[in-house]
Amino acid sequence: MRAIALILVSFMSLGAWAVGTQEQPDRNDRIYNLTGAVGLKGYDPVSYFPEGGSQPQMGNMNFAGQYGNVVYYFASEAHRQMFFAEPTKYEPTYGGWCAWAMANQSYADIDPMLFTLNGRRLHFFISRGAKARFDRDLINRETAADNFWRSESGEMPRF
Repeated sequence: MRAIALILVSFMSLGAWAVGTQEQPDRNDRIYNLTGAVGLKGYDPVSYFPEGGSQPQMGNMNFAGQYGNVVYYFASEAHRQMFFAEPTKYEPTYGGWCAWAMANQSYADIDPMLFTLNGRRLHFFISRGAKARFDRDLINRETAADNFWRSESGEMPRF
């Protein structure tokens, strides 16, 4: 009886872990812009989108979830659930690196408050100047950044 209880508890623990974790086999998380294992410097990726409030919010460790090898913090359980229902919609482009830098074939960190949401594409930037230059020629800069990201990571860009 004790063995059955132990097995049952083990399965329940695995189920709870799986709710907040999701694999994506075609990712190259080794080159993502992370703080430890945390993406977006702890900001909630859903908060940038209209359904998440359109305002960057710092996430909360209590609502963390792991996608591939990246841990994201969310402002609420509802945001966490939205993310895991459609993670490729909410993940930042270019592994969370500066989109302007990617368009110029390099890497630069980001300021999570400097972003452009182009449809379903969430781009981040290191400075206001980088954001302004990228936004002025959005289509061509996205194409250049997409090509560089594909060559560096082996991943297809997020759309």
